[in-house]
Amino acid sequence: MASGADFSLAYFQEHGFEEPLLFKDKSNLGMRLPSEKFNVNDVRMCVGSRRRLDVMDVITQKNIEMTMKEWCKYMNTPAPKRDRLLNVISLEFSHTKLENYVEPPTVVRQVDWIDVAWPRHLKESQTEATNSLDDMKYPKVQKYCLMSVAGCYTDFHIDFGGTSVWYHILWGKKIFWLIPPTETNLKLYESWVLSGKQGDIFFGQSVEKCARIELGAGETFFIPTGWIHAVYTPIDTLVFGGNFLHSFGIEKQLRISQIEDTTRVPHKFRYPFYTEMLWYVLQRYVMCLTGRNHLSCDEEGKPVSINCLLAPKPRPEMESVRLTRRELLGLSLIVDYLQRLPLTKRGCPDLLRDPNALLQDAS
Repeated sequence: MASGADFSLAYFQEHGFEEPLLFKDKSNLGMRLPSEKFNVNDVRMCVGSRRRLDVMDVITQKNIEMTMKEWCKYMNTPAPKRDRLLNVISLEFSHTKLENYVEPPTVVRQVDWIDVAWPRHLKESQTEATNSLDDMKYPKVQKYCLMSVAGCYTDFHIDFGGTSVWYHILWGKKIFWLIPPTETNLKLYESWVLSGKQGDIFFGQSVEKCARIELGAGETFFIPTGWIHAVYTPIDTLVFGGNFLHSFGIEKQLRISQIEDTTRVPHKFRYPFYTEMLWYVLQRYVMCLTGRNHLSCDEEGKPVSINCLLAPKPRPEMESVRLTRRELLGLSLIVDYLQRLPLTKRGCPDLLRDPNALLQDAS
């Protein structure tokens, strides 16, 4: 793709998002980012020295905990004197000073379910900067800072919930191995994870096609739903990125959620409020198409009367809502998915009055 301006909502509607895309130039993507001089000390100043980080020990591929102050000391240590190989890939910094320096690409903000379907008043009520699930008011996965030292490696994985990813290298370099999410490859991936032998087998050799791509400073990379990938860091690197679910790849997103169930991914490492999000997506489409609100509040969070049928905002005829084939298929799959869940696992939001009525309206 020649320009970031071409990667738009219209592109998603016409083509979906099925192939990774690399942009050498970030202009026309609509992002906001700090200068390339921004470093880990600046990150610490923005998120706080006492912010606790999940840090991956690359050798064991297990997580340990450090403060931001401890991490800065580690990363500022010359490479030969570092006693371990550590990697930070899960610092979500929304609701810290750092969020003012970073804005995701325009198209991401246009399709991200958090921005288009999750009740806005819930997101705006979030005050906790950490990713404590007990204090989370929305899926807090939109803004990540990744800090990796030379030699870091993250083994093959699929991003949680089948989220797509945007990924900008502020400075440094990354090498990706990418495997397309064909059904054959996904089944092989499932077997590989369940085998418990990930450390003994390079998964890229188990599939027919595995691409390799190098990303450098100033480049922006987009990874679609379900792509299996591994990442190596040849030099110290700072990355900004985020995860998002959208309406143009629902079938694959649900398939990845199924794989997470099969491979028993711990709740901590999954997309927060995944089933709640599916309910809100259905509600948003029903609201746009029929004007019917199944929530106990309006878009501003104000209570509405029971069985209130909110009139849709008047639209010129040419602006009537038209759904793409992918959206129609995806919505039917969400309805089927939610109907099949046991009542105890449906995850119905408290704001939703009558889940069955919503399912009926969405069918």
